[in-house]
Amino acid sequence: MFVISHARKPIMTIEEFKSGLKKLGWKQSDFALSIGLSKVAVSNWLTGVNPLPLWAVNYLKLLIKVHDLAGEVLEPPTKSVKQAKKEPDAHSEE
Repeated sequence: MFVISHARKPIMTIEEFKSGLKKLGWKQSDFALSIGLSKVAVSNWLTGVNPLPLWAVNYLKLLIKVHDLAGEVLEPPTKSVKQAKKEPDAHSEE
């Protein structure tokens, strides 16, 4: 009798995912903002409450490839939002 295991090895571990975010200089909130999900959703993946979705792993891998090819850091989305709030609106002075 053969026993077939359906357990799959994760494509990326939680620690690898966190390491990828760190390589980009991103926080969980930056990743959440870039994909349009809540910080809680990303936190649930990284605490093991919910499994890492394949699409999120692939998106992070793509971001890392772009980062490596460009040779520069992708600016975290939250940084640009904060900067936009500090800058006065160019149209308001007209």
